[in-house]
Amino acid sequence: MKLKFYFIGHRGTRVDYDENTLIAFEKAFKFGANYIEFDVRKNRDGKLFVIHDNSIDRTTHGTGLLKELSLAKIMNYKTKNNRQNISQLSEVLTVFQNKIKFMIELKEQNLRTDVLNTVIKRVSIKDCIFSGNDIKELELIKAECPKTKVCYNITKGKDLTLSEFLVFEHKKPFPFNIDMISLRSSMITPEFITTCQKNHIKALSWDFLGYENPINKIQSLINMGIDGILFDNYKNIYEIKKWLNYHALKNKN
Repeated sequence: MKLKFYFIGHRGTRVDYDENTLIAFEKAFKFGANYIEFDVRKNRDGKLFVIHDNSIDRTTHGTGLLKELSLAKIMNYKTKNNRQNISQLSEVLTVFQNKIKFMIELKEQNLRTDVLNTVIKRVSIKDCIFSGNDIKELELIKAECPKTKVCYNITKGKDLTLSEFLVFEHKKPFPFNIDMISLRSSMITPEFITTCQKNHIKALSWDFLGYENPINKIQSLINMGIDGILFDNYKNIYEIKKWLNYHALKNKN
């Protein structure tokens, strides 16, 4: 096992509990995640909310685009399964500060300044990874806060596609100041991981809900050299840690 492996609760968890809620984050934490990942958007009032979609339709009993809803309106709605509130970014950071680290996905344009200001007021910037599909925005975050890490979601990335990235195995230096790249699990190849390694970039993978046996897929990626996993199922964090510990002891003996 690598000295620094990223066990990340993807939206906290996407199984058993409503994603991007305090209870989902708590489950990821209790089952061994060292990061919780969540998405940030703005509502009509300019408040920062933790929600993946641009609307509240899929995850709550309400309806409408978040950017068109007031704070008071949003507070009226609960998530479908566990009846949780849609949390504000400040609340999530306050509840989990000093307990776990954060991977914060910027889902919209013009979030950078407000998100950074909110984060800096509540937690150490060194405990955060900022992610997104706009590589220029991530570079601006890195320039403003050099001690933080940034992760480029290349699956839906702007300015740098996966095919373009793969040629940098033979080019130096890498032209962007990023620490990590995340890629959908079905698209991970040894070539991708090798290119990340040669450019001193951590490779992360996400989206394991569609597999009959996600544990096997995660294990295969770890054997391939992946640096971190965004876990959709909080229970799999514990299972993978147990598997890694077993092999570490076996190799030691």
